[in-house]
Amino acid sequence: MNCDVAREALSARIDGEREPVPAARVDEHLADCPDCRGWHARAAEQASALRALAGIDAPAVSAVSPGAAPVIRRVPVLRVALGVVGGVQLGLAALQGVSGDLGLGHGGGHLLNESTAWSAAVGAAMLLAAWRPVFAAGVAAVLGFFTLLLSGYVVADALAGDVGVARALSHLPVLVGAVLAALVWRASRADRPSGSVLADVVLPESAATPRRLREAG
Repeated sequence: MNCDVAREALSARIDGEREPVPAARVDEHLADCPDCRGWHARAAEQASALRALAGIDAPAVSAVSPGAAPVIRRVPVLRVALGVVGGVQLGLAALQGVSGDLGLGHGGGHLLNESTAWSAAVGAAMLLAAWRPVFAAGVAAVLGFFTLLLSGYVVADALAGDVGVARALSHLPVLVGAVLAALVWRASRADRPSGSVLADVVLPESAATPRRLREAG
């Protein structure tokens, strides 16, 4: 196997894509060719830097060397918290849907079904934002306006005696979720360096630009 074929296969490996030739043959060439080993290390490092700057997730397995251990990516605490709150919201929606009562009273009819559907949608949106922070801004905006309006109704209904403590407390996950979604969005923006830094990244000679980065550009 010549170096050009090996480097094309290694470029695909770095992208997390299927290699055009058997991986075992590429690994054999890599073990015997110090030039390709150096090229591979430089290309993997540069690709990782470009992905970080572009905000693109890295492949699940590191391509720095054959047989490398899987990369363990730490999930930020805010995203974990948002996911937990989203799960709680889904649980409340399920409880309301099954029992027919979460402070609303029995026999709510369509109003109960509509409230249950909304609660489930809110919980699912929180989980989505926790998994993919790119959606956190939209979730934060919707939940923020919803909680602002809902707070006025809760206060007015509580003063009129139309809402109980249990029902009022069941809205807390939505409020907490709105705050966490906003924090997740801000944190994801803060983690992204300025695009001007891309000018300082130089690919090694003969390195192929990862396909995902070409598409992103």
